[in-house]
Amino acid sequence: MNERYLMPPVLTDAAGQPRRAGFEFELGNLPVRKAAEFLQRELGGELTVANPFEATLEGTEIGKLKIERDAQALKSVRYRRWLAQLGVEFDPGSIAHEIETNIDSASSILIPCEVVTEPLPLRRLKRLDHLVATLNELGAEGTQDSLIYAFGMHINPSAPALDAVTLARHLQSFILLYSWIVETAEIDLTRRFFTKYIDPFPQAYVEHILDEDYAPDLVTFTADYLRHNPTRNRALDMLPLLMELRPEQVTAGLKEDERGLVSGRPAFHYRLPDCKVNEEGWSAARAWNQWVYVETLAADADLLFEVIGEWRDSNATFSLTPQSDWTQRLTSLFSQKFFER
Repeated sequence: MNERYLMPPVLTDAAGQPRRAGFEFELGNLPVRKAAEFLQRELGGELTVANPFEATLEGTEIGKLKIERDAQALKSVRYRRWLAQLGVEFDPGSIAHEIETNIDSASSILIPCEVVTEPLPLRRLKRLDHLVATLNELGAEGTQDSLIYAFGMHINPSAPALDAVTLARHLQSFILLYSWIVETAEIDLTRRFFTKYIDPFPQAYVEHILDEDYAPDLVTFTADYLRHNPTRNRALDMLPLLMELRPEQVTAGLKEDERGLVSGRPAFHYRLPDCKVNEEGWSAARAWNQWVYVETLAADADLLFEVIGEWRDSNATFSLTPQSDWTQRLTSLFSQKFFER
């Protein structure tokens, strides 16, 4: 894997600290404990297994890793409390522990195993290549390995600043580049059309936020977002970031079943990329670099406003293939500015 990890134009946050990014790999065909033990053998670290659905690996060459089955009902293991009252034990070797282990193995067909990194300094992202190579050696399967897989690789880059202008410009930039990323990255059709995990932003919200006069404060930006997007299921999920900044406002604006699933953190939650482990030549750098394009456009106010004007002109012109036409127009506009840098 020789693909280079590009760096965004802003490498420190508002406090002057180096920015970081965490990664979440969704994988098929992996029992949690087997994956955790193999990762420990290859990457080092100290392994703690909470239950057959959740393990933590501390002190690896990549930092802390969480390995878990991505299903709240399994990870919560709430059933243990009342079963324990009946004298049921869950120690290794017990019948109940064996049942849980078998459940984890069976669920690996439909429910992904997640390998989650701690936030990594941007200059150390190259170390992800060793993690991906290890997952390939382990036999992990990616989105492309089955029609029923809808596995993603989520990226959580810390925000360069937390003011409304910065957040709005990054979201505007992502919306403008969305169709280009989908087309050039060949995002899996199952994830795009048969799941809600990476739904695009509603057209009404797109037109609202791409208005040339859009300049909200943080309260208004949050209210606008929640009115159109009271859900985590967006290709760029802003809820964790907004929960960090406006927790009461966000909690009040979410549906009850979503509230317990959103935790605040000062980072974007970029959900669009596929996880294509086990595909020859695939690297996390590919998806990361497309995110860097989003940040590059967001950091150049003049270029961003120019592209918004281009989008409005394009949107006003009737086309049978509007997304494809916009992607071509965007590629032409940017080819000399940063797509080829």
